Amino acid sequence: MKKTLLLLIVLLTLGSCNDDDEVIAITTIRVNHYKTTTNGFFFGGLGTVLLIEEGDQIGQDNFTPTFNGINGFDYELGFIYDLKVIKTRLANPPQDSSNIRIDLLEIISKTPVSVDTEFNVRLTLNQTDGVFNNWIFVDQDNNYSILNSSIRIDCENLCNELSTKISNQEQLTGVFTHGENNEYILIEILNE
Repeated sequence: MKKTLLLLIVLLTLGSCNDDDEVIAITTIRVNHYKTTTNGFFFGGLGTVLLIEEGDQIGQDNFTPTFNGINGFDYELGFIYDLKVIKTRLANPPQDSSNIRIDLLEIISKTPVSVDTEFNVRLTLNQTDGVFNNWIFVDQDNNYSILNSSIRIDCENLCNELSTKISNQEQLTGVFTHGENNEYILIEILNE
């Protein structure tokens, strides 16, 4: 039954493609338990992206950012996913987008990571052209989050230090653990 459903999804996906679109692979990818920041070169602004490993690279702990997203995939922070996907090369991709579309076929596994699992996310970046990228947003109620995302930051006793370092345009990476409901808990600030 599972194989029949998978075949039906593949056929429906193929049928919905532009005639000039080309299916290039049905493959397995692993999605890491956190999103990282990006300067938006591929999608026009500062934000966050998924980190993935694909095919033979799975298990090598060499996750790379994907700017494509995964159609039909509802990602939840704090879980490592193994997915079966179909990759399609688009004949007419949307402007400022990748020419590769990734569609979810099946969630193979969804494994939670330990709540004390640490991970690093870039918070600010001094580019060689003098531009200072800052991914931290602070609202009028002094709530911290990652710009253009739903990820909140609990910085507890590090909030003042973080704000000062950002004001000084220091290049920073945060060391985090997972909180609840799309929250990163800041446990250390690294100057890069």
